Amino acid sequence: MNIGAILIVMAAAAMVVGAVAFYLSARGRAGVFPLARTSYGYFTILISLAGLLLFYYFITGDYSYRYVYEYSSRSLGLFYLISAFWAGQQGTYLLWLMILAYLGYYLLKRGGRYTSWAMFFYSLINLFFLLILMVLSPFEKLPSTPPDGAGLNPLLHDPWMVVHPPIIFLGYAAVALPFVLAMAALARKEYDGFLSKALAPAALGAVALGAGNIMGGFWAYKTLGWGGYWAWDPVENSSFIPWMTTLALIHGFMVEKSRGALRKTNLFMALFTFLLVVYGTFLTRSGVLAEFSVHSFVDLGINRYLVGFMVGYAVLALGLFAVRFRTVTASAADLKITSRDFVLLVSVWLLSLIAIMVLAGTSWPLITTIFGNPGTVDTAMYTRVTFPLAVVIGLFLGFSPYMIRGGESTGSLVRKVIPSALAAAVAALVAAFIGVRSFGDLLFILAVSFALFSNLFALFRYLPGRLVSAGAQVAHLGFALMLLGILGSSAYSSGQKLRIDREAGDGAFGIGITYKGMAGEITTPNNEIILAIKKGDKEFEARPKLFWSEQMQGLMKKPYIIRSPFYDLYLAPEQIVDLGDQNGIKLHKGESMPLGGYMITFQGYDQQAHAAATKTQFGAVLEVTDSTGKTETITPMQVFEAGKPLAYQDVPLMSGLEGRTVRLEKIMADERAIQLTVAGLTPRTAPDQLIMEVSKKPTMSILWAGAIIMLFGGVLALWRRWGMVEKAA
Repeated sequence: MNIGAILIVMAAAAMVVGAVAFYLSARGRAGVFPLARTSYGYFTILISLAGLLLFYYFITGDYSYRYVYEYSSRSLGLFYLISAFWAGQQGTYLLWLMILAYLGYYLLKRGGRYTSWAMFFYSLINLFFLLILMVLSPFEKLPSTPPDGAGLNPLLHDPWMVVHPPIIFLGYAAVALPFVLAMAALARKEYDGFLSKALAPAALGAVALGAGNIMGGFWAYKTLGWGGYWAWDPVENSSFIPWMTTLALIHGFMVEKSRGALRKTNLFMALFTFLLVVYGTFLTRSGVLAEFSVHSFVDLGINRYLVGFMVGYAVLALGLFAVRFRTVTASAADLKITSRDFVLLVSVWLLSLIAIMVLAGTSWPLITTIFGNPGTVDTAMYTRVTFPLAVVIGLFLGFSPYMIRGGESTGSLVRKVIPSALAAAVAALVAAFIGVRSFGDLLFILAVSFALFSNLFALFRYLPGRLVSAGAQVAHLGFALMLLGILGSSAYSSGQKLRIDREAGDGAFGIGITYKGMAGEITTPNNEIILAIKKGDKEFEARPKLFWSEQMQGLMKKPYIIRSPFYDLYLAPEQIVDLGDQNGIKLHKGESMPLGGYMITFQGYDQQAHAAATKTQFGAVLEVTDSTGKTETITPMQVFEAGKPLAYQDVPLMSGLEGRTVRLEKIMADERAIQLTVAGLTPRTAPDQLIMEVSKKPTMSILWAGAIIMLFGGVLALWRRWGMVEKAA
């Protein structure tokens, strides 16, 4: 009996009952609402049990289930067994549905007059995921039980991959709440309460999507070894685009809250954001971008369901919006250029424009495929589009803390921003002094620094007692810092490729690097490259990773990062080159060879017992004659254990001769030959060579610090908005 599959079917049955009951309640039959609520409770319990059961199968190693087999193994620790839950499509759909189930209680508790309609539309979303889980079940059984699992992708053996996916899916689930609330408002033709109900979950979605994107970028930077943190890959873009539109929605809500304007825009953005999530799911999980994205999932046979859900909900949402369009009334926005509402309105436009441009670039492979010649846009296109928009955003963020509702006189506004403008000018001059020559980059630094200092100075007005009310200033300050970090790390990074023989050294960017070999074999999981680093007076060891993964059939690379306040040194191994057996001289049995005034003859092998029963000794019997005719017999040895060389027993070339020791490097029994080295007489080459890229990446600490501050500001804003919902309830 497959308990997991039964739980999914039972949850679907409960959700069907709930959806019908919520619909009847929305149509005026209030008496069925308790049934709807109870059915939703059963659905939540059943889907939670399914999730806990799948966790149990992972933790206990029940490889009779295909999903558990494909994404875990007995060698995985508990920490990564947890992340294996969402390593594949089946687990991520179940995780997504579980989060949706829990967030549904916000609607049940705070939905007010929108509750029944909102829960009906929300139930349709849940039913889609339940259908997917019945078709693509994480509880599918294998014909027989393997002794061990295939294992988790080595790149996912990282703490950030334990927290990054749940945060992203929390964001995806959160933006479903404004969506269904907008649908409910349109269905009821009642719009006044929509903002108060939708603002808090929109803020949750923005914070979660922002955190997820930043975590993903940090993971890529520290794990993948290509030196960057954002590649404009379709999977990255699929979470970036709804993040931008959610931020646009929040800024639109601020205008509606102050003046009652932009109501149609906000309803549309709430609908559009969730549809973007659904569209991104289709792009990245249908296999249509498999040739264009390194992260994209392959088609697992659910395309028709993804397309059906995407088209069905798009028609339903946009159709309802079109039908109700004329019923949505709102005040006019204040377009006075010095007003706070104007800045917020421009923010909506700019954030939406960024989302649309990235959406077009992400969809380009699909668009061109329709016309028969599939292709993708150059990633530089995204930079060309977003760079000037970031400059404009910086300028508006610099003015926004000093603008008030109803507008500010131009003279008063100019006087208020003078300190920030002067500080920004100084920052641009400093940038020029340290080597920034591009006019565009200097303009970028000037605009973004203007935003940074304006929000920093404005923040002081809230300290120490009103920090919770300063979420916007803190977020904008962090955003400006992050933009400066992005510019420095992307436009002014430099790199050097080094080829270092074992036990040899080289240097880059003021540090000395000596390659000491590998901690294991290249086939050893998580094999480390051992580097001795000298930076000024400090000496330490760095251990980037380089190993062959049988599971992935490829070379896994993980960099080592030397961090400092102003730049990172990024040590990324690329390849270990085997230099072959080039050490010393090769002699066949009976062969003689002159070397440094001595004649060396290989007479034969000598095998001896070792004191340890598990070890054996093999030697080469050598006759050595010097220039005077003096002859001696010596026997350098190798000690073996389990058939592998364990140690060398070197001997002097001749008695009384200092500094001339003979080492038996290799025994080639099949050729009846040996390989020798004599200290000081035979050249000794390295057995292998490390090829690595060393990069200097400025302002990385500023980037990550800015990202953390920005998210902290978002959390402050979320805390405040959620508190407002609690008070209004």
